[in-house]
This record gives sequence, structure tokens and C-alpha cells, in this order.
Amino acid sequence: MWQSFVQWFTDFIEFMYGITIKIGLPNYGLAIILMTIVIKLVLFPLTQKQLKSMRAMQELQPKLKYIQEKYQDDPQKMQAKVMELYRQHGVNPFGGCLPLLIQMPIFIAFYQSLYNFQFTVAEHAAFLGIPDISKTAWYFITHGDPIAIYLPILAGITTYIQQKVSMVNTDDPTQKSLLYFMPLFMAWIATTLPAGLPIYWIMFNILGILQQLYVNKTSAKTAPGK
Repeated sequence: MWQSFVQWFTDFIEFMYGITIKIGLPNYGLAIILMTIVIKLVLFPLTQKQLKSMRAMQELQPKLKYIQEKYQDDPQKMQAKVMELYRQHGVNPFGGCLPLLIQMPIFIAFYQSLYNFQFTVAEHAAFLGIPDISKTAWYFITHGDPIAIYLPILAGITTYIQQKVSMVNTDDPTQKSLLYFMPLFMAWIATTLPAGLPIYWIMFNILGILQQLYVNKTSAKTAPGK
């Protein structure tokens, strides 16, 4: 079943590559960008729910902290008050988990399909200065062609921006540490993956940033406690 899922991704890449041929721009990198847009549109309802839930949870943090401090000697009452707060504001503390769980198999299957991908036309596997998107940025760096380093850099920058626009409390130490750790981690990961995956990740981040800005704009009108 898993191999069928991976094969579906392989067929999907080829399908999108066929579209790039029809529009006169045959390129596998462009095919991955088009594929990312389609995946983002399919996942939009789930990711929208995830982003709204995460935003609402952040906005409730001051009230949660107050409850935790007030009822720290009575864990059962504290739990009851926390759940009551969630109900009052229509927040599901687990609302952001399902979309993340769904996205992980997609990323892994995409990695496996790209890792063993057989390009119909090898020349069309080049993208924006990168000779072959099936090879890692680290491969090109160690072979005297450092241009591929821009993909890990963009992966880190877009991850940073996406986290930045999703933050409510910029003074929270946990959020601040993740704000800098995750971009660096993703940039490092991006150097070790086939270049097609950072292309997917960067495009997914850009679309996610736009979606988060929309969520921020709409949630400002209906924020908990307002």
C-alpha cells in the first residue's frame, strides 16, 4: 500500500511535467512547484483549521497561565477550568495535530519517489542553475558547484518568516527559541535532501505564509476575549 502511495507521487510528478510541456516550459522543477500548489489547495481546509487552532491557542496563553498559577495546588480543578476556557472560546487543543500528521506521509512519500525518480528527459531535471534536482545541495557544494546552497538558505528564510507571522507573543521564550532553531534545522536538512524537496518545501512555505497572513487578518476580528 505504501509503495502504491509512493508510485502515485511518481506518476503525479510525471503528470505535472506533462503540463509543463504543454505550456512550453518543460521542466521538472516547475512541475514540482505546480504539484505543490495542487497539494496545498487540497490540504487547504485542514491547514486552515490547523492555523486557526494554533493561533487561538497562542492568544489564550495568558489566560491559561493565569489558571495554571491560580489552581496549581488543585490539578483536577485546574484541568476543569482549562477545558472550560477551551469550550468558551471554541478551541480544540488537538486541532492542529491532524493536518501535521497528514503532511508527514506526503513529505516522506515525495522524498522516496524523488530519490528513485527516472527522468524522461535528463536535461529537464535542471532548475534555476541546479543541474539535477534529484541530487542534494551538499553533493553540488562538495563537487565545486556551490550555487545549490541558495535552496537551503531559502528553506531557512521561508521557515523563519512563516514562524514569525504565526507568533502572537514574541516575548515567549519557547516560541523565540523555536523561531531561530527551526529555520537553521530546516536549512541543514535541505542540504541533505534531493533538491526537488527543498523546492517543494520553499513553495509550501510561501503559500503557508500567505495563508497565515490571511488567518491573522481574520482572527484579529474574532480573537478570544474580544
